[in-house]
Amino acid sequence: MTHRLVLDLRATRLVWRVTPEVVSQVRGALPAGWEAVEVAAPATSDGDGGSGSPEAVAAARGAEIYLGFGVPTGVVTAGAGTLRWVHSCTAGVGASLAALRGSGIHFTNSAGVHAEPIADWVLASIAFFARGLDHTVRAQAERRWIQGAFGDRTIRVRELATLRVGIVGLGGIGSAVARRTLALGMRVAGIRRRPERGGPVGVAWVGGGADLGRLAAESDVLVIAAPRTGETDRAVGRDVLARL
Repeated sequence: MTHRLVLDLRATRLVWRVTPEVVSQVRGALPAGWEAVEVAAPATSDGDGGSGSPEAVAAARGAEIYLGFGVPTGVVTAGAGTLRWVHSCTAGVGASLAALRGSGIHFTNSAGVHAEPIADWVLASIAFFARGLDHTVRAQAERRWIQGAFGDRTIRVRELATLRVGIVGLGGIGSAVARRTLALGMRVAGIRRRPERGGPVGVAWVGGGADLGRLAAESDVLVIAAPRTGETDRAVGRDVLARL
């Protein structure tokens, strides 16, 4: 009997598209009696994924393992009775839960895969605005020299070590942001759903959702790194931003 693993990872965006080398590595890691079927149809990798092309659905019939960007309903239906494990190469899972609920299929996702690159982006954004680069980029596009505006403090800049950073969500992404900002001397505090888990060494304090107002009031920069759920959706509004 041949066991089948389905690779539905031909992302429409090149940065997420599986490479031939990775496909070969997966095939080489499989034990005897297993085959890896690669779906050639484009797959949607944005958000929680879950495009579900007809080719992917057909490949899932009789398969035991499915690797994709999200888990489409059609794949779950086609693999009913044989699928044992599905893995989403996205961090988000919201779009996949309805199809998998009650199916008995083991579901895993790529939680934490974005932590380091997004933390780099956050750090770059903090420096961009703290050092007034938003003004210099605008002036450059307009072919204006604005050295004087920095000299007379018309444009005010901050040294990074003087900033207070508040992080909403101290999971993988939030913790990676905390480590970077702490290393540059910034004061860091945060909130998370389970504050008893704490945060990276050096974080001033960790609170729960009820402490969001305090966090904003004590921060110059507010980093939202929490997953979008019913509890977090629109939690940061005008009243919270006004406290910054």
